This record gives sequence, C-alpha cells and structure tokens, in this order.
Amino acid sequence: MKSRELLAVGLVVAVGAPLVVMLGIAFADGTRRSRESVIRSIIGDGRYEALAAHHDALAAGTAPPELGTPHYYNPLGGHRRAPSFRLQDRWGHDFDLAEHRGKVVVLNFWSITCPPCLEEMPSLEELAKQAKLRWGDDVAVVAVSTDAGWDAVRTVLPADPALRHVFDPDKRVVEGMFGTKLYPETWIIDRQGFVRFRYDGAFDWSSPIVHDLIESFR
Repeated sequence: MKSRELLAVGLVVAVGAPLVVMLGIAFADGTRRSRESVIRSIIGDGRYEALAAHHDALAAGTAPPELGTPHYYNPLGGHRRAPSFRLQDRWGHDFDLAEHRGKVVVLNFWSITCPPCLEEMPSLEELAKQAKLRWGDDVAVVAVSTDAGWDAVRTVLPADPALRHVFDPDKRVVEGMFGTKLYPETWIIDRQGFVRFRYDGAFDWSSPIVHDLIESFR
C-alpha cells in the first residue's frame, strides 16, 4: 500500500473512531435519559432524586444499605440479582424464577386482606393480557399472594385469569427473601435477573407508561 493510501486510512481511522465512540456514548445516554424519564413519571421527581442519591452513596460506600430501600434495589440499573425461589400456582405447578432468566418478570406481592391490592388487581390482570399480546413469552407478570391458596382468593379474581398467581402462605419468599411486609409491592426484574424497579403501593399497571418501563429493561 502506498504511503498516500496509508495516510488516508490513518486519517479515516483517526476521525472515525472518536465519532463511533461519541455515537455510542450518545446512544447510551439517550437510553438512560429515556428510562429515567419513565421512572420519574411513575414515582415522582423527589422520590427519584432520593433513590438516585442513595444509590450513589452506596456505590461510594458512604451509606448503609438499609437506608430507605433494599440494598439490591437500584433505579438506574441492576447490580444484584433477585433471590431465586420456587412457588406453586393454582394448579400445583411450580413457578421457578431462575427458569425465567432471559425474560422481564413483573412480580406483585399482595394479600386478599389488603384493600389497595384489590384496587390495583384489575390493572395487573390487564397488564398480563397486554404483555402477552405485545411481548409474548418474553415478559412474565406474576402475582405472589401470601394467602393460603387459590380457594382463599378466587372470589376476588377472574375465573380464568391471564395473570399467573402463585402462593407464599408462610411468607418465606415475600418477607424472608424480598423483605416485603406491607402490600401491595411490585418489583420488575430484567432479563439478566437483576432487580431494576420497585414500587410501593397501588398503581395503574395497565397504563402505557408501564409498557415503556418494561420495554426499557428488555
């Protein structure tokens, strides 16, 4: 190759490489800002800023993990995997969280004795239907009840729900593994098994903004 051609190649590499890096950074920043915007719209600016500050303090080793949120919770990106568990559904079939790696999993913790849980349950049922239509088997929406079983809750649920219900009557998973004591509480776990989002209290899970949130973790 002639020296002039070598020079031309060198110039292309010198100019092009930084552009590729800059485009990559811009894309990553745009994705982060888009996800941030969605989360802010759900939990509010004040709560988001508090969680983000707490995350930064944890990363710097200047805050205890019990300050405000579980230490594996991170609104900006997962850094600890959700604890693995296995529970049975209404048919006696196992739901194994580890077997759902590669999917986004929406976990809702609830009880029939919790009025806000019953208030939001129809929206979770609608989310399960919408998720099936939009993402097929790539997204799982699962309600984990601390009640005794299907007979204990079926009077407040559709006869053939789209939402998968599993049961944890001894609270081994809900309280023992996730630390949840007040319901409802909803967790979103990404395809790698990292906890990416937690919401305390009732919410309209059929809202289009929830689709955007789930999509951002796929």
